[in-house]
Amino acid sequence: MQSVEALIFMTGRNCAQYTARAVQSIAKQTLKDVHILFVDDMSDDETGNTAHQALEEHFPGKYTLVTNDTRFGKARNAWEHLRPLSANAKFIGVVDADDQLIEPRVLEALLAFYNAGKDVVWTNFAMDNGHVGCNAALDPNISPRQQGWKTSHFFSFRAELFGNVPEEYFQDSEGAWLQAACDIAIAMPILDQTRRYQFLSANAYLYTATNPQSHHNLDSQSVGLNSTIQQKSAQDVMRKTPLPLTRPLVETPSKQPEPAAAKPKANIPNGPSSMTTPNSAQTWSDITGNLVVADTPGIINAMAYCGPTRLTPEQVWALRGIISTRQEAANVLHVGSTRSALALACLMSGSARQLTCLCASSSEADELDLRLRLCGTRDEVTITIAEPVNINFDQVNGSFPDTRELDADTKFDMVVVDFSKSVPHTSAIVSLSALAPNLEPRGFALCLLAADKNTEALAATKWGAIGSGLRFCVNAIGGSGLLVVGGQ
Repeated sequence: MQSVEALIFMTGRNCAQYTARAVQSIAKQTLKDVHILFVDDMSDDETGNTAHQALEEHFPGKYTLVTNDTRFGKARNAWEHLRPLSANAKFIGVVDADDQLIEPRVLEALLAFYNAGKDVVWTNFAMDNGHVGCNAALDPNISPRQQGWKTSHFFSFRAELFGNVPEEYFQDSEGAWLQAACDIAIAMPILDQTRRYQFLSANAYLYTATNPQSHHNLDSQSVGLNSTIQQKSAQDVMRKTPLPLTRPLVETPSKQPEPAAAKPKANIPNGPSSMTTPNSAQTWSDITGNLVVADTPGIINAMAYCGPTRLTPEQVWALRGIISTRQEAANVLHVGSTRSALALACLMSGSARQLTCLCASSSEADELDLRLRLCGTRDEVTITIAEPVNINFDQVNGSFPDTRELDADTKFDMVVVDFSKSVPHTSAIVSLSALAPNLEPRGFALCLLAADKNTEALAATKWGAIGSGLRFCVNAIGGSGLLVVGGQ
């Protein structure tokens, strides 16, 4: 197995009817640097063959298929089969072979948190019987073993932590391999070692509660999703001595030793030297970023889930300022890149202002929907799908989402058009003409972020020539973009 970002640990027994669906759900993820470890735990049905066919179809050369001749149970499978591969991955995600991932960008979101220094990331889950899971955040100031079971599905963890777990943590009080509560057995010793957690409230995982082979469906004495053996096994796990905490939430940097035989320095003037003077642009970015986060902590979610292209702190600060000039019940419209849509949603969260996002396709809308859910702002945003149409303006022909799909009675006080990616410059040039019927005649602000400054300058020139009393400011959005103000 070559090194990968994500290693998916998938085990199953007698779940052939669900297996292909489970593998397909990983194939639909936007993160492609994935390896699947699939363990068929001595099934009596076609689980192994079904898994092999699905893995060959979707993950050729990127999977490991193990078929046990003896029933191990998930805990022993983790020890015997997962542990040897764990050193080759950045993080491990646990997906049962009868379940599936239902948010196609969740692995990408997890990777962003691991790159940012998190050690354990988990989500909430939905069930196929219509219920929703009860996962929640953990308090990093309290031992995870004292806070109950809040990290079931979808659970992931930094792979290197797995190698620190002793064999007996996957066994019961008698020394036998656990046959139930194995997810808790895997999670607890991982959580013991760190307080660098992240909980995502999105229901990113579908748990097949109706599987007749599940422990809780085979035991008439089950309490909810917990069978008798699961309850006992969970108690065995929770009674284990916690592993040492080696990765606290905040580390105290070690003091650097003084250089040996350092000679006293004389006649050195006080004040900063050229070697210690920070870069002024970076200083302003740091200051601006701190101010934005202090004012709107949720903006961190927008940066975490927006993808590889982010707004700068200065751009976010500028958008925040422009929003503040609009009335308290303003209607705001967004068109284009997801990065600025998430920023607007977080900046406007909890206010009376309304955000509408105009998407050019159903796939674009689905992507935005997921990212907004990961940010926790989905319910505050209206998403409208509008296929692009050709717009002609001042001898320029460009495509733009059909604004006739918007409510004709709604006029927008502020519009952000973010065509900073690989969108033809003609789409940026025709955007004002396309949006004109939807702008608030009493006054509006339009922010254009185009692919380059030449396009923004050309838009200002062409739009200024129409003589409609518009005012223009180039590079006014954090040192970039075009701000157009009309009316008051």
